[in-house]
Amino acid sequence: MHADLIALAEAARETLLQTTDMLSAELPLKFLRQQAQYTTPASNFKLANGAAGSGFAPTMRILGKYDIGVADLAETLAVDAATIEALLDSDPHAPLVMIDGEDAQALNEETVQIGRKNAVKVFREADWGPTLRFYRPSGLNLPYGAGDLVTVLTQAAEGLDSAENYPIDGIIFPKIEHAAEVEWVFDLLSNIEQRIGLPQNQIKFQFLVESGWSVANLAAIARAALPRLTGIIFGIADYSADLALPDIRYDHPVCDWARAHVVNMAGAVGVPAIDAMTVNYPVASRQLTDAQNRRHILDRLKECYDDTLHSIALGMSGKWVGHPAQLFVVLLAYRVALSTGTMQAELDKILTYEQAVQANIGATIIDGVMSDRATDRHARARLRQGVALGLISAELALRLGIITEQEADTVG
Repeated sequence: MHADLIALAEAARETLLQTTDMLSAELPLKFLRQQAQYTTPASNFKLANGAAGSGFAPTMRILGKYDIGVADLAETLAVDAATIEALLDSDPHAPLVMIDGEDAQALNEETVQIGRKNAVKVFREADWGPTLRFYRPSGLNLPYGAGDLVTVLTQAAEGLDSAENYPIDGIIFPKIEHAAEVEWVFDLLSNIEQRIGLPQNQIKFQFLVESGWSVANLAAIARAALPRLTGIIFGIADYSADLALPDIRYDHPVCDWARAHVVNMAGAVGVPAIDAMTVNYPVASRQLTDAQNRRHILDRLKECYDDTLHSIALGMSGKWVGHPAQLFVVLLAYRVALSTGTMQAELDKILTYEQAVQANIGATIIDGVMSDRATDRHARARLRQGVALGLISAELALRLGIITEQEADTVG
């Protein structure tokens, strides 16, 4: 009865779902590995090259200089020493390195040219390993942006025999405030891809939220960026300046309000939300003795670690770092938060709920907590992160429908 009405509504539903599906990113698993984005100036080749290939050797040199050992870190950070040792022994590459052609270098013609040349050399020659490779050009507020993008992205492709060997994963664009600015960037990227023989949308895109307008227009910006979008980043220093906040304070309530917008929008479109850098670096001061500097560095490491825990609690998937020791403590914080024990608890939820479904039971109770399709979806989202980080086997994730067969082939 009334089958024609049902058929008409079903056809309209399919069309509607196809339209709304386009409002979410199809993100390869490798882009879930962004727990730390290590920024380094393009104008300093030694620093940029070191960041691209670095594990924890620079951190160990810094800690060794001030006789800071695992026990000191464990006591200061309130983390089990075995967890710290395990991370140090793993000595991973940074998940993402951004070669910075904007704020991290002086803005004059000579430095800009040096930065472009260094960026190309680092992208083509550094020992990147599994690290995601991103470039930040000058923004639209400066006269160098188009030249940065064309020069670096085209010269990085010279002599390469296939798109798979292209050495740049994407760009991180600063100070985006309006959707029309994204359209300008994407037009240029499309022209560059055509010029150097890359498939459309191969060069990925992330943008910084660092102004009042950026927060106000966040939904429109994210929607415009979706064909390439792999992350949304909160920039606290420029945001604090734009709003004339009294100081650059990591946990300022207005900054947390902006973070909430970033987390919500990133979640809506299915990309990681990346938090700002801790601006107080763990570096020695000439005004302090060696003993005082030892305490000073430990305090700065704890500040960055605590900031990361704050970010994780708010729903951030990663954090910017600008110093090798910050890289270490940020990865440590995420290792603690996304431990194998945490992943096993999420797995247990899925397996228990799966049994309930097979028994034709809807909502059920797991350890005294309500469990239904919504909580199952949350567990699966967390476990996708676990797969990307190697905490969950691809075989198990595939069986549970957490990843696809194509994704399983990409898990190392």
